[in-house]
Amino acid sequence: MRHLVYIFLVLGFYRLSCAQEAEGPADVDSASVSLSGYVTSSYHMGSGSGSYPYALSTSRRNSFTLDVAALSLRQPLDEWLFDSGFRLDLWLGPDASLLGTGNDDTIHIRQAFIDLRIPLLDPRVTGTARSLDLRAGTFDSPLGFESLDRDSSNPHYTRSWGFTIEPTLHTGVLAMYPAVDALENGESDFLFSLGIANSIDPQINGAPSNSDRKSLLSGITWLLPHSAGPLSGTALSVGYINGRTQTNSSPVQNLYLAAGLPLPSPKWDLALTYDSRIEYGEGNDDSVWGTYLSYHPNDNSTLSLRGEVFQEGSKLFSSESLSEQSDGYGLTATFDYRFSENLLSRSEWRWDHTESRVNERHNSQSWHLSLIYEF
Repeated sequence: MRHLVYIFLVLGFYRLSCAQEAEGPADVDSASVSLSGYVTSSYHMGSGSGSYPYALSTSRRNSFTLDVAALSLRQPLDEWLFDSGFRLDLWLGPDASLLGTGNDDTIHIRQAFIDLRIPLLDPRVTGTARSLDLRAGTFDSPLGFESLDRDSSNPHYTRSWGFTIEPTLHTGVLAMYPAVDALENGESDFLFSLGIANSIDPQINGAPSNSDRKSLLSGITWLLPHSAGPLSGTALSVGYINGRTQTNSSPVQNLYLAAGLPLPSPKWDLALTYDSRIEYGEGNDDSVWGTYLSYHPNDNSTLSLRGEVFQEGSKLFSSESLSEQSDGYGLTATFDYRFSENLLSRSEWRWDHTESRVNERHNSQSWHLSLIYEF
């Protein structure tokens, strides 16, 4: 179940844990700063003549692509007593502009934030440590099953329709209790987050036309205790965001629900998700139901399936006209094989069906072959 727990942590809590050793006494202060990242390159095939409509997919058909070269510098929180840390993630390459965080097409900031730890309970007195962590800067949204990252933290190369309607990055402040890593380290069975941001758009420092209108961020993940019987170990996540884009004065609400269910065999993982985007006006709501199933036959191989059913209300697809809005469903199958500790290969097939023609098609298929080197 640790795999499921890791997936359901509030986005932004993913660890890239390959530390770079300090080179001598002069680097003592930077010894805990880790350097990590990944490089991914792919080949794509697909049906139709239009761009792939889903988030973070490429429009370059039947061609090789350099997707992303990602670098991450991080000093995580370590002590329970008044600690501080930071994280800086950079994307380099042609797909960096897909983040939407700025105007440059070559190098973009993926995340950049400062973490502060404020102790609430002294373990020397109470027997347990409890802290409130504050995160300030640009960070991942506190809802969603999938991440912006293109590495092995996601089960698939392409992103889901649920991800497509979620906010991705915020610039603001996020409070987390009992601590950012308490759930991952088994020190707590829940993690609650509450924050405020400029907007729900990913552009760094971007704010709506009325800068007094802030966006509310919230999320909670809870692991059911042993007293829950057969459901013991189930991971439940709820997220809610109410905010504004930079160009729209009307509020947009996002609701996220997810459950990671325990299965008899540790080789299998199962999760159910629900995403809803509620915009101002009648008939503008989007809803996506998702199912994620993974099978791990051995330490080097994983087969992942993702099924989705979506109801469209406000132009879910890219390049579609208003008359082309349509409900539909999709299926994604991905096979991962790890050649070594650092090198992961990924083969993916995706099929999407819509009730009405979108970009001149009812059915769209795509195939993606990818190599990911993580360090």
